[in-house]
Amino acid sequence: MRTHCVGIAAILFIALTLSCSSAPKSTGEALVVKNDAADFTRLADSFFFAGQYASALQYYGSALEANLSVDNIAGSLSSRNALGRTYLALGRLEDASRELTDALEDARAAGLKPAMALSLSNLGELAYARGMLDEAERLFLEAVPFATERDVSAAVLLHNRAVVALARGQLEQAEQFLREAAGLNERAKRWVELGTNRYVLAAVFRARGNIEDALVWANLALDADKFAENTLGIGADLEALAKLHIAARKSSVAFDLYRRAFGLWLSVDRETEAIRCLKALLALAVELGKEDYARRYQAILDGIADSSTAP
Repeated sequence: MRTHCVGIAAILFIALTLSCSSAPKSTGEALVVKNDAADFTRLADSFFFAGQYASALQYYGSALEANLSVDNIAGSLSSRNALGRTYLALGRLEDASRELTDALEDARAAGLKPAMALSLSNLGELAYARGMLDEAERLFLEAVPFATERDVSAAVLLHNRAVVALARGQLEQAEQFLREAAGLNERAKRWVELGTNRYVLAAVFRARGNIEDALVWANLALDADKFAENTLGIGADLEALAKLHIAARKSSVAFDLYRRAFGLWLSVDRETEAIRCLKALLALAVELGKEDYARRYQAILDGIADSSTAP
């Protein structure tokens, strides 16, 4: 499968090849190419939200090539940011840095403020992933003047600033940012983003030791993610709810939630997440005296261990 890794040299090569090998596209032809790019992006988005990041890279790359071929600046910026976020999700931080830095430079050159805000926000997420909280906050603050409530960038920035505040133990500030972001996303009917806001709100209340309100927000996150059919979000919400019920000393409820999460992760081939749930299920089965389940889960874990050490 072809993945797309675009640096400056590759961009120049693509641009020169297109300009030398074909005549300029007519307005009608350019519209067809833009529509193709939009189709590639929608397909890539579906793969991204399903956690199929390699396929997402392929189609975001195709969208970028199409946008570059007709000098669709806004579309190219969107594709670059999407590529950067996908590399970030894969843990390929240098690739993410390249794409997001290029996106920011292109957005500045074009004077497109929403794209500047999005690129700065994404670079802030990259800094956060590297453990550079001060740099992440600096980038988020730099992006604030360029963000507007009419696009997603304002809500994304509020959410990202909340994550940094939570990491620093600034819980009141984190809650304020998240409530503002959730309000923007709910009004705009951005359900996936709303689910993420609510998920982190649950974490804020958990950090305060307020399990009851944390459960409320985690359930609201699950509602939003189910409405959006956001599979990865649903799995994360189920695990969060399970952990909260353990904290509330409701192990039997946690057991059922972990079983649901385990089944979901298996259905989408997310091995790491499935094993994590399996280990939690084994501990809960032992605690609850569910001997048959305990034996079953232990056997599965033993089989996984054996397969990983096989030559």
